[in-house]
Amino acid sequence: MRASRSAVLVSFLLVTLAPLSGCGDDDVPVVPSVDAGPLDGPRHLCVLDDDCDDGVFCNGRERCLRGAGAGPDGCAPAVASACLPMQVCVEVDQACVTDCATGGDADGDGHPALSCGGDDCDDGASGTHPEAVEVCDGEGRDEDCDPATLAGPGADGDGDGDGAIRVACCNAQADGTRLCGDDCADSQAGIHPGATEVCNALDDDCDGSVDEEGATPFYADVDHDGYGDASAPAGTGCRPPYGTSLDATDCNDLDAAVSPGAREVCDGDDETCNGRIDEGCPLGPVSFAAGGSGPGTVGSGGIFFDDLCPVGEALVGLATASDVGGALVAVSGLCASVAVVANEMGTPWSYAVSLTDGARLPQRGAAVTLSEARCPAGALVASIGPGLVLGCAAASIVRAADGYALLRALPTDSIGPGGALPAAAYVCPLLEVARGLFGYAGAGAAGVDGVRCGAPTLALRD
Repeated sequence: MRASRSAVLVSFLLVTLAPLSGCGDDDVPVVPSVDAGPLDGPRHLCVLDDDCDDGVFCNGRERCLRGAGAGPDGCAPAVASACLPMQVCVEVDQACVTDCATGGDADGDGHPALSCGGDDCDDGASGTHPEAVEVCDGEGRDEDCDPATLAGPGADGDGDGDGAIRVACCNAQADGTRLCGDDCADSQAGIHPGATEVCNALDDDCDGSVDEEGATPFYADVDHDGYGDASAPAGTGCRPPYGTSLDATDCNDLDAAVSPGAREVCDGDDETCNGRIDEGCPLGPVSFAAGGSGPGTVGSGGIFFDDLCPVGEALVGLATASDVGGALVAVSGLCASVAVVANEMGTPWSYAVSLTDGARLPQRGAAVTLSEARCPAGALVASIGPGLVLGCAAASIVRAADGYALLRALPTDSIGPGGALPAAAYVCPLLEVARGLFGYAGAGAAGVDGVRCGAPTLALRD
């Protein structure tokens, strides 16, 4: 049919163009292009079979061959009718109708056509019937005659195993529409309809929008400490711009040292934004619980004395005087105020012991000038031995299960004027330090029998 129409048109063009040749050079005939089409102007070579469609259904599908057996435009006639031998072609409906009188199964797949009372939805294709396996395709072929089935089992339509069929799998529906899968990224199991949208620059739920539900509000972060000010909202999004933060818990956005991620400083302010001030910092001075004493076994005659440093103080040395024979004639204890201070960074949970001059215990014995002997800086008296040799130990703060304790090291330094008493050494128990002296003293003589010890305690702010 294409060839005949083309022949009529070429003849018409020759008749129409012939008079025009007399207006020019009679020796140069005008010949129509071999690409001339049946309807309009020059016709180009075909690319697809659709380029060769002559508009007639029943004569089969024309082909684009562009070679032997093809016309000037590259098209060739169909090699077969549009319908099978046991079918009747209805041009007006562009459909093949199976002749039920011949058995109703034109494609021979064992399933009669629907029009013949069977269940074959396409009796012109042997691979299409209710027992066939559906195949994922974009052409809309319904291999198993179930329009709702878009793909075969397993990876045919669900490559990532998330239960959603990829969008490339389609089936034609009875109303002429197409039903396709809805998995927009079948290679990523976390992306499918119903997935939670998160901030990742992807369309996680396949609704055509990116990060629309994952966006969250962000807030001004003036001091750039990573925490924003809840009273200064700055927009919404997944990636807060510079100078903003998704966290809105900063209680002072003008000070980078103040935020929920900061460390509390013992300064009367709330650096951690938890509504508490100086938690974990020392509360009040160091106090001493009653401790051991000893040895207290030898007396030197005279009046008994038992002198104790004031509250919050401990022994750091002795003041003594001896006669020409080396006998002790007068003695007094030197006390120091014991305080706990934060380290140089001022942070809780890290403290140091601070000793400052405190009280001087009463002078016992003769009214003479005394000579002082003090423990090294930062050390307290931890023991007393024969000859009034005092053992000094450095003090430090340690974390305990129920708070803090003042821990002293074993004595490393010895001081004292020497003397006859006490006859036995006494070392304060672990975690205790010396807080006083006891013994006997008269108008011209004195003797120290032992030392009073105490366990320091430290209260912390909640």
